[in-house]
This record gives sequence, structure tokens and C-alpha cells, in this order.
Amino acid sequence: MSQASFTSHGDTGMLSGGMDKDASNEQSMQLRRIRMGDLDAFHDLFSQVAAEGLYSSRPFAPPKAVIARALQRADEAGWAVFVIEQAGRIIATAEAYPDSHCRPEGDARVGVLGMQVHVDWRRQGLGRRLLEAVIEHCREQGMHSIELNVFKSNHAALALYQRYGFVWVEDLPARQLPAGHRDQPQRMRLVLGTSHGV
Repeated sequence: MSQASFTSHGDTGMLSGGMDKDASNEQSMQLRRIRMGDLDAFHDLFSQVAAEGLYSSRPFAPPKAVIARALQRADEAGWAVFVIEQAGRIIATAEAYPDSHCRPEGDARVGVLGMQVHVDWRRQGLGRRLLEAVIEHCREQGMHSIELNVFKSNHAALALYQRYGFVWVEDLPARQLPAGHRDQPQRMRLVLGTSHGV
């Protein structure tokens, strides 16, 4: 992971997606751009998802100071960093930082997607809502593609990404996950410019 950002090609999206179970839950949720005041809640959610040991090769979130710098830069540059808030609690987040922010040789026209959804709120369509917001924002910012890394065992995330037009780019070296098993990450890419009408 880059010291500049917590989203990188070196890790995988932490999503477990699905369909909405309860429309009333969705109505009480607010999808919005992140604010600096969300730092503690954002870090807590990132820490909880990382501690599961299933969606990231890292067992913990990046230091809060690293996240604070990345969020400050995202706010200044208008990058896609979204949260879903329910009853004052951040329950899901997604971000697409320019690849050039994640690594020195990266391309500023490529967004690198990261996503975290609290375990109690998975399979309720939050990943879909966040992904739509990030894709639209990246299009508006003139990015030409969005890339992500996802473990092959994360079938729900793979299905969601494929539904939105992400395609396989390459397999990455297998990794040992904190939960104890090895898994194969793969890189996926969505070329922007046209809507996929999902």
C-alpha cells in the first residue's frame, strides 16, 4: 500500500454484494460524499472489514493519519469518495482514487476502486448504490477507466462488478489471507464513456 493512499492495486475490494432485502431500510439511508468529520467512522468500518480477514490481505486498516491525508486530498480534488449513512452511522463506503495518487507511476485517468460494507448490511444493495455513484462521478471527472482487485472467492462482488461491465484483466499472485486460507486475486477494469444500462 502506498503511504499516500489506502486504495491501491496491491489489495482487493472488500465488498460482499447482493439485492435489497428491505426497501424501508434503503429509504432511511443516505448516500453522500464523505466529509472530514466522517474520519473516525470511516476508519472504524475499514478496520472492522479488514479484521474479518476475508477480503483483504491486510488484517487492519491503514493508520488514521494516512486516511486523513487521503480524504483531505480527495476533498480538495473532488475525487469519488462516498459513504452510506444509516441513523447517523457509516455502514458502507466506496472510493475511486486516481491511480497516480496510489502509486507514483500510476495513470491519473484510471480510478482505483475500494469498497467496504459492514457485515450486518451486506446483501442489501449497498454495493450497487455505491458503485453506481462512483462510476458516474468518475465519468464526470473525465476518467477513462476504473480498476479494482478482487479475490476469486468473493463471488458476490465478482457478480456485481461483471453486471456493471467490469472485465477480467489479469490474475495476480495468490495471497495468504488473515483468515488463514490462500486466495487468488484478479484485476478487473471498466472502460468508461458509455452507460451500461443496468
